[in-house]
Amino acid sequence: MFKLERELSPEEFIRTFMEINKKDHQRPPHPWEELFRGGRCTKEQLQGWAKDRFYFAKNVPIKEYGILYNCPYPEVRRLWLTKVIEEEGEDLIGKEHAPHPEYWLKLCEALGLSKEYVRNSEPLFGVKFAVDAFCQAAFKSWLLGIAVSEGEDTARGQARDLEVFRKYYTWVPDEALEFYKLHSEVDMDHARIRLDILAKYCLTREIQEECINAQIMKNNMRRAMADAIYMAYVVKGMTCDTKEPWE
Repeated sequence: MFKLERELSPEEFIRTFMEINKKDHQRPPHPWEELFRGGRCTKEQLQGWAKDRFYFAKNVPIKEYGILYNCPYPEVRRLWLTKVIEEEGEDLIGKEHAPHPEYWLKLCEALGLSKEYVRNSEPLFGVKFAVDAFCQAAFKSWLLGIAVSEGEDTARGQARDLEVFRKYYTWVPDEALEFYKLHSEVDMDHARIRLDILAKYCLTREIQEECINAQIMKNNMRRAMADAIYMAYVVKGMTCDTKEPWE
């Protein structure tokens, strides 16, 4: 667990928050990331990854509602409500974009999976455990929920993976990549709002430590998901038709 020696000023806290996250990202690439970003995934491996990754996509809006439910400050709720509506679907307010999980389902469909199959499938236990821990942060504390939300690193990752698809997995139609196109843009705006809120409300050493550790937990959540997916669909050679012995 990361510990601070003292309470930080807002400027010091945000600088430390970002530096710790940057340092945490300097670990060696995960084997799944090397496989995927090197263009070496099979169609079956991509199907398994996409099916399990949907569990994360569909739980992000739930995490956002946890922030709104627990936050006592109207000005923060009003700021964060724009993100909730975007995740849940801007068509709710007469705009163009659908719910973000639907864009992920569109990618799943392009990979050869039916939307109903993905919606009704159970995630790998490791994926479920990791994503549930991520979502529970927002129900424990609204500030922790914001700390685990998207940052600039997420937006850069979405833009990078969009190019990975376009370079290596050219059989996936570009119109199926809307999830990546959308997030590579809007996550930059979310990142700025996130840091502004954290700077204003993380005013004690204890909550500053908790938010830094929550961000590290979010990174580990993604690694735990990658562990489960790599073990299932690469090491064990499972496919979306394969059942685990306990299922």
